[in-house]
Amino acid sequence: MMLTDAQRRAIHDLALEARALLTQDALENVLQRVYGLHADGQLEPVTRLPQVQTDAETAETYRRLAQFLDDEQRAGLSRSEAVAKLVKEIAFTHLNRLVAFKMMEARKLIRGTIDKGQNSNGYKIYLVEVEGALHGDDASYRRFLLWQAGQIAQEIAVLFDPDTLASRLFPSPEALNTLIGWLNQPELAPCWEAEETIGWVYQFFNEPELQAAFAKVRLTGAKFEAKDVPAATQLFTPNWIVRFLVQNTLGRTWAQMHPDTR
Repeated sequence: MMLTDAQRRAIHDLALEARALLTQDALENVLQRVYGLHADGQLEPVTRLPQVQTDAETAETYRRLAQFLDDEQRAGLSRSEAVAKLVKEIAFTHLNRLVAFKMMEARKLIRGTIDKGQNSNGYKIYLVEVEGALHGDDASYRRFLLWQAGQIAQEIAVLFDPDTLASRLFPSPEALNTLIGWLNQPELAPCWEAEETIGWVYQFFNEPELQAAFAKVRLTGAKFEAKDVPAATQLFTPNWIVRFLVQNTLGRTWAQMHPDTR
C-alpha cells in the first residue's frame, strides 16, 4: 500500500507538530525540571534536585547526562550545542518508536500498546503478568512502553534499546498523552498499514535542517558544510524510485543474461 498525497500531508504535519511538542517538552519538562539541565548547557548541582537525590534511576540518568556533556565537549561541541543535539535525539527516538508501535499494532505483530493509551490490551496484560497489579498509573505505563521496547530490541536494537540516554529521558505524561492522541486519529489509521510511513516520518522530522541547509547554499553560493551533509543527503527513497533503480541496474543485467525472462 502506498500513501495518498493527502495521507502524506497528514504525516508531514504530524511529524513536525510532534517534533515541536517533544522538543519543547524534553527541554522544559524533562531536562530542566527534573535534571536541572538548561538550554545553555548549565547543569544544576544535585543538592538542588530532589528527585535526583531520592530516586536511584533518576540519579543514574543525571550521571549519564553529565558524562554526555563532557563527551560532547571533548568532541568539539559547546554545551549548548550538546543540549540541542540531545533534545532532538529525544524527540526523534520517542516519535519514531511510537510510530513503529502503531505500524506493528496494525500488522498484529504486538498486542495493543498505544492504540488505547492506558486502556490498551497489551498494557493490561503487562500489569498483571509483569508487575502483578490490576491498576496502573503514568509511571507504570512508562515502564510498560520501555518494557515493550526492550522486547523488540532483542531483534531491532537501534531504535528500541530502552537503556539509551534518549530512552531514559522519557516524555512527560502530558506530552505522551497528547502525542498518542494524535497518532490514534481515525484519519491516520490507513497510514499505519503503509510500509513507507515510517520513512516519511523520518524525512519530515528532519525537514527544518534540510530547508536550512539549502537556504544557506542559495543565499551564500557556498557548498554544503560537513555538518549539513546528513540533512541534505539522508532522504527517504519512495518505493517507485527503488523499483526504477533496481529494474534498470540489476534487472537490466538479469534480462541480458536471460533473454527469455519475463
